[in-house]
Amino acid sequence: MTHKLRGGLLLLLIAVVLSELHGRVLVPMLRWDEIRGEGYVTPAFATEMEDLRGEILAAAARHNRPELSGLSDTQYAVLLATLLYNEHNGWFEDLVPPVRRVRPAFQHAQDVVNMAGLGTNYSLWPANLRPSVAREILEQRLPMPAPIMSLSVPVSVPGSAIDLAAFASERELLAAISAELVRPELAVEYLAANVARGVYRAHYEGVLVSWQALAAWHNQGIVRPEQIEANALARSYVMRCETYRARATVLIQGHARP
Repeated sequence: MTHKLRGGLLLLLIAVVLSELHGRVLVPMLRWDEIRGEGYVTPAFATEMEDLRGEILAAAARHNRPELSGLSDTQYAVLLATLLYNEHNGWFEDLVPPVRRVRPAFQHAQDVVNMAGLGTNYSLWPANLRPSVAREILEQRLPMPAPIMSLSVPVSVPGSAIDLAAFASERELLAAISAELVRPELAVEYLAANVARGVYRAHYEGVLVSWQALAAWHNQGIVRPEQIEANALARSYVMRCETYRARATVLIQGHARP
């Protein structure tokens, strides 16, 4: 067994263990309504967000349809920045702050495993999107409640080089998509397109478009207020987003670092 393969298998094991710990042990134990977050941002990510400011504004202008969203391009950009800040520092890091030191290694493990062509579908940062969700975006597919199940919507990812028909296997396709999701400027485009899908989903369900609904869409794939209220994970996610909105507003509307 080569050193590279051993390293890949070790990273896969780390990613699987942490994922299982999150899903089967920590999630059932937690009182989600109590996890509001503190709005923590690492200095390195604060600098990265400053560098991405132009990309965020441009992506918002490309993907926002104000006549549907009711948002200005600036408000759309603030939402994108809010989601990126929130995804950078998770609830687990707020509960156990020392974990912040190992989070980059965990993220890198999922990057490497997904791009190794093993068919894995771990969420990737900075947007915390799964390759399967990114594939839906590229296919212009919007999941819907039964009985509709799926609709086609006019979304795209400028800058993506993915040709869905060019891959011989699902594993190769997911690996190629993963390689795009880890590129910050493309991650912003995928995130902006996913938020646009949330706008369409809200309209098809007859729901008022709000930043809260769009945040819940990104996190849990739901937009209806009663569904968000009944979903503790979605409620917690929206509350945690609230702690980053002021910082996101300063980033997008001004130049001083908060």
